[in-house]
Formats: sequence, structure tokens, C-alpha cells
Amino acid sequence: MKEAQGSAYEWLDNMKYSSFHTLIIVLLCLVLIFDGYDSQIVAYIMPLASKEWGLTPVMTGSLASWGFVGLMFGTAFFGFLSDRIGRKKGLVLAIAFFTIFSGSAFFAPNYSAFVALRVLAGLGMGGAMPICITMISEYSPARIRGKAVTAMYGGFTTGWILAALAAIGVIPSFGWRPVFLMGAIPILMIPLLMKYMPESVRFLASKGRHEEAIKEIRKIEKLTGQKPIDWKPEHFAITEVKYTGTIKDLFTPGLIRMTILISGTYFFNLIVVYGLASWLPTLLVQRGFSLVKSYNYGMVQAIAASVGAFFIGTLLDIFGRKRTLIAGYLIGAVSLVLFGFATSGPVLMAAGAAAGFFIIGTQTTLHVVNGETYPTHIRSTGVGFTYTIGRIGSFAAPLIGGTLLAAKVSFSLYFVIFAIPCVLCACCVAGYKTAVKGEGLEQITKTLIRNVDA
Repeated sequence: MKEAQGSAYEWLDNMKYSSFHTLIIVLLCLVLIFDGYDSQIVAYIMPLASKEWGLTPVMTGSLASWGFVGLMFGTAFFGFLSDRIGRKKGLVLAIAFFTIFSGSAFFAPNYSAFVALRVLAGLGMGGAMPICITMISEYSPARIRGKAVTAMYGGFTTGWILAALAAIGVIPSFGWRPVFLMGAIPILMIPLLMKYMPESVRFLASKGRHEEAIKEIRKIEKLTGQKPIDWKPEHFAITEVKYTGTIKDLFTPGLIRMTILISGTYFFNLIVVYGLASWLPTLLVQRGFSLVKSYNYGMVQAIAASVGAFFIGTLLDIFGRKRTLIAGYLIGAVSLVLFGFATSGPVLMAAGAAAGFFIIGTQTTLHVVNGETYPTHIRSTGVGFTYTIGRIGSFAAPLIGGTLLAAKVSFSLYFVIFAIPCVLCACCVAGYKTAVKGEGLEQITKTLIRNVDA
């Protein structure tokens, strides 16, 4: 065995991209495909479910909003849980939870039963998200973390595409209920994760489980063909300040500013994303498009979001986080206004694609910043907490949209109103304490703690 030339964390940050990283990205991407599918499919069944149950516009919007209530609490709970029991166990539990209750929506006899099942499914869906972000952040080489996180998260927007395809292919012939049976498919992911997904080395080391951390590194060395290194407990030492592992740590002097600003960015961003996503099919039907054609617009927007996420994620690693995110949000705001004032089908399609590319694509890359801001002891808790605050926005957005429709605002004004939070997102990002570009996770923590008064 050769001697270690630095800490285990530096070794992880400086690794060359390999089949090991591809394995992690693919597994987590598959999880998020189903997560994205389940979060978006409700938008496509809203017009039919509303007609079947005789719902008001606000009640129709709540079909999506109640799922976001579950997402909100699930994000916080499972983020906290995975900092206690581990990333792998937490992820498996979250998948099992949303699989059972998502598939059960097929049998919902009425509005009340449906929203109850959506709340329960949302707990698991919300839980999977912060754990996936945390795991990929802790294993990605520092120089390509932006690309790795956004490539993985592309699974979520791919799930949106599959939701649109399912709506186009299934709903016109078989009704809206069968699309929820597809939400039960992720149960097949659990054996794959148990066999192939490693536990986070950083998590194990943060709990003092150095022997287990070394075993995980040995697996990585073997998979990537590297010569074994003589790892010792001292290679897992960290110089970061000690945390209690509770939510109050997120509001310590070194982290409070980033916690507030990241939470604010998520909040305003998710208002836009779900104000757009939840009501787009309904708005387009009211504008004179057929139901199936409205689904096509949703699919184009989802495809653009997937491409945008990876493109903007690449720019993060080149130009840094702050400049890239600010530009993405401002261009997204302009795209949304253009969408509202579009007068022809092709222009509407192009503006909608641009809105998906920049607004949803930039929201995806925000996960990169969130995953690298917090120390290992509280990383999943921090990711979960800030995203939970954002989920308040996703809960409010469909209700805001329903209220605007009930007030009979014009198509154009609807999208102008939802462009405003994009500008507020850019304002939040402008206040971030760090402009990361290629630093290791432990170095980012040191910078935040050192610049307490910055």
C-alpha cells in the first residue's frame, strides 16, 4: 500500500471522473426520474379530476398543493433523519414511502381521499430529494461538482417529460387514474440501491466510523483500479467547528446568512416553477388549445429544463455560482413575460422552452450551492431545511394561480406576475457570501466560518 498524500476528503475531491461516479449519478438519477414524474403528473390530471369531482378553481389548485405539503415536511424530516441513520438508509425509506402512497392514488374515491394520499406520498418524495443532493455533493470531484449535481438532477426533469408522455399516451384512452399506478414502479429500485449504492464516506467519518469509511474507500479503489492507500483514522480528521447536529446550527454566525438567502431563493424560485407547471395545461386549454396539445407544451418545457440544467451546471464550474445563477434568473424572467404576450403557437412554444431552460434549469443548479454550503454533520439537515422553506412556495403557487384565475386575470398578466419572483431570486443570490468555483467541500466550510463578518 502507498501512503496517503493528504486527507480522505482531498482524495475524494481530487479524484478523476470514473465509472464509480457514473454509477452514483445513474442510481440517483433513476430515483429522481420517478420523483419528478410523481410531482408533475398531478398537473395533467387536474382538468379531468376537477370535472369528475366538481371542484372550484382553488380546490383544483389544491390537488397539487396538498402534495407539496407532504413534500415540505418530508424534505425536512428525511434530511434530518439521513444525518442520523445515514444517506443510504434514509433514501431507501423515502422511496418505500412515496411508492406505496403514490400508487394508492389510483383507488382514491373522492377529493378528500386523493389529497390525503398525495400528502403521504409527498413525504417520501420530499425526502428523496435532499438525500440525493447530499450524496452526489459528497462524492463528486470538486472541479465538476456543478455538472455532476445537475446531471443527476436531470432525472427529475426527465420525470416531468415522462409525466407528459404518460398523460398524452394514457389519459385520453384510459382516464387519469392509471398514470398513478406507474408511481409504484420505484419499489424496484430498492434492491438496486441496497446492492450498489455506497454509504457516504463523509457521513461515516463524521460519525467516527472510520473503519467503515475505509471499507467504502476500498470499494472505490477497487472499482476505479487505483492502488490501495494506507488509510488511517487521522486521514479523516476535520478542522471545522463542532456542531450539535440540530437545525439551530444552520443559524450560527458562519451560516445564518447563507441559510436565509438560499431559503429565500428556493421560496421564490419554486413559486415560479409550480405556478407555471401546475396550471400550464389548464391555462392553455382556456386559451383554446386541446388538452393533448397543452400536454405537448408541458413536455417541451420539461425537455428544455433538462437541457438547461446541464448547460447551466457546466457554466457554474466555469464562471462560478453567483454570476451564473443571477444571469439565469433574469433571463428566465424575461422569457416568462415573452411567453405571456406570445400571440402565435411557435412563439409560445419557443418562449415556453426558454422559460423552462432558464427558470427550471437554474433552479436545478441551485441545488449545487445548497449541497456544498453546509458541513458534513448537518449537510442533509441544511439541504432539507432550506428546500423545505422553498416548498412553502411550491404549496402556495397553485393556490395563487387558482386565485388569479378565479379573479379572471388575463393570460399575459398571469405570467408577468409570476416573473416577479425570478427577479427576487437574483437579488437573493447577489447576497451570497461565497462565489464557489472548484473548491472542496471542507474548504467551502472554512471560508464560510472564517468570513463570519463578511
